[in-house]
Amino acid sequence: MNRANTNKYENYEILNLIGYGLAKFDMDFVREFSFQTKQEFFLYLVNTGIAKTVGTIKNRQDLFDPFFDNARKGWWQKGNTYIHRKILIDSLFGSEDYKSYANIDGE
Repeated sequence: MNRANTNKYENYEILNLIGYGLAKFDMDFVREFSFQTKQEFFLYLVNTGIAKTVGTIKNRQDLFDPFFDNARKGWWQKGNTYIHRKILIDSLFGSEDYKSYANIDGE
């Protein structure tokens, strides 16, 4: 058993990508998945098993909010604690617009 990964959430990577997309693109990201509200999008993610709770998704957005120019503060008090996650996603997808980012399929 690999102890290093025992504390990670089951869908750690996809939740980071979703949180990043929400923080960077806000409702454009949500609408790209054909949802009109964040609540509808969040409930879909819970119902499909990507997240266990709506709070899980909100927390992941909060993690990335301070790194983008948006009206939300997110977890600003954490400083750069999570900057490594943003840097990694930026290195892979940072130049994508909301449409292409939402349509990344991992292939």
